[in-house]
Amino acid sequence: MRSRQLLAGILISSIFLSMGTGCSKKSKSKSNIATLDQASGENAIYDQVASKSSKGKTSDEELKKAYSEFVVGMVNRCAADSGNENFMVSTDSVLFAMEMTAAGADGETLDQMLGTLMPGVDKEDALLFAADRMDQIKSSQLKIANSVWINEKSEPAFFSNYLKYVENNFDAKIDALPFDASGAGKINSWVNDNTDGMIPTLIDTLESEDLMVLVNALSFDAKWKKPFEAKNVEDGYFTRADGGRDKCKYLCGEKDVTFLHNDKATGLLKKYDGEKYAFMIMLPGKAQDDGILSELDAILNGGTTTSHEDEDDGITYDINSFIADMTVEDYWEFWESKNSDDVEYEFPEFTSEYSTSMKDILIDMGMEDAFDASRADFGNMSNLKPLFISDVVHKTKIEVNALGTKAAASTGVIIEHNDVILQRKVICNRPFAYAIVDLETGLPIFFGTVTHIE
Repeated sequence: MRSRQLLAGILISSIFLSMGTGCSKKSKSKSNIATLDQASGENAIYDQVASKSSKGKTSDEELKKAYSEFVVGMVNRCAADSGNENFMVSTDSVLFAMEMTAAGADGETLDQMLGTLMPGVDKEDALLFAADRMDQIKSSQLKIANSVWINEKSEPAFFSNYLKYVENNFDAKIDALPFDASGAGKINSWVNDNTDGMIPTLIDTLESEDLMVLVNALSFDAKWKKPFEAKNVEDGYFTRADGGRDKCKYLCGEKDVTFLHNDKATGLLKKYDGEKYAFMIMLPGKAQDDGILSELDAILNGGTTTSHEDEDDGITYDINSFIADMTVEDYWEFWESKNSDDVEYEFPEFTSEYSTSMKDILIDMGMEDAFDASRADFGNMSNLKPLFISDVVHKTKIEVNALGTKAAASTGVIIEHNDVILQRKVICNRPFAYAIVDLETGLPIFFGTVTHIE
């Protein structure tokens, strides 16, 4: 499998297949791309759902609970794998990529994919959830765009109903182009335009045997509802997970945030302009008044050493282990604890980038067959066999400063065709977790940790 350059700031689901034509009967999609008529459409999941707005069998609360199980499960595993390094994932990025891919799956492969993404949910409702969520969370601050690029030499390789489903439910632009330097340039230009210039180059080259690339661009750019003035930006030190210290600038304030706490952590919500999204912080340690946190602050800035984990005061520097152990119940208890207590707070300006393969994580979460060439079933996507997912690559980037936050995510799903089977205080001067949350549902769009300041 060739390596692909997937730069931070873009969600991509990339399908690389060997050339092939299969059935000779062709049709035209809405975008005038030559496609194949599917021989037996009644078994295709996308033919079983009337539309993305159809009334389903699952309540909104049940859908939220099911998706939060996937969110926390993925966050747990990424945190556990990150050691003392920063991590940030966009589970929405992974969801959109995997549900676009799942639309072409069938049989046990489909059951496992949707059962992992939306455990316990009716298949039709599970498939529609991603498109519904995309419509619910997008705004002028969170841009989501989709496109499908097909090798013009191999247009009749995908079923028309599959492409129409992606086109209609994900508002995808579908186009054919030469898979050469000019084609790569056109895709990169589209990516650059739809990520506000954050991602000027997505792919280096396109090979003649590649068949199709699906791209979903996700970028977040929002100002604080109450920006930080110059007097609220202070120099300081951040104590890393390994005990060292980084110079940084702290964003300081009080009374303009919502206080959060449970038995394991304290934190806050700081709203962005428009109040559709908020920045959430989760700092390990029970809610305290000035006491222990003021003492900790004095120790950190005075040079005296202390244990990185203290059972008596609940302070921990191992934020990734803390998040790896977080349960779905912990997350919702923390979210539901919102109150109006006055809060004095500080958190650092920071920039963070993260990349990982989601393959082993998704297999561990129950999506086994999709990655196995001998068992994967993507018969509702194309008549080419065997097709299987060879890797899922995920990259993210975030910038937090006095004005607001910019963030982006990248998920790459590579499907392979192989003929051979194989006064409260929240002082974030130590590692903490954060999220950009959708205030309507409480679900995170991005979730990450800061173990050090880059």
